[in-house]
Amino acid sequence: MNQTIVEPARAMLCGLPEFLWEYAIGHSSYLRNRTYTRTLDNKTPYEMRFKKKPNVSHLREFGAPVWVLLQGQKVPRKMESKSRRRVFVGYDDGSKSVKYYNAETRKILTSRNYCFLSLTDDETPPEPITITPDAPGEGEPEGSTQPQLGNNSDSLKRK
Repeated sequence: MNQTIVEPARAMLCGLPEFLWEYAIGHSSYLRNRTYTRTLDNKTPYEMRFKKKPNVSHLREFGAPVWVLLQGQKVPRKMESKSRRRVFVGYDDGSKSVKYYNAETRKILTSRNYCFLSLTDDETPPEPITITPDAPGEGEPEGSTQPQLGNNSDSLKRK
């Protein structure tokens, strides 16, 4: 049984820090408990214990990017993003939270405010947006990208 759990965990850690092995083992056994086995008459260990089929619609790949909403005392500036990209490392037992790895602080944290953004196989990624500062905007005269400002020096002299 150890090899059945450790081998997928080793594969999950590919490209991630080795100290996340505990979470990879946890995720591997979480998946194993929701996988059909021949020894249980094609039922899952979860199904044998709780007498109902497990819901697997929430399952995500270990190490997948997860966007977590920033919360707490440090409020970001108005135009900064309100979420940060983190690395998914598992589910929190008994709640709808996920555990994620914050590479900046090297900590494993838990959040209920998260979102997985992924493309399906038939979707293509969106085209990157290119901003060219020399192109005139809509309603601007050709050759001018700066806003037209009036000369206020005359109005200042009058006052």
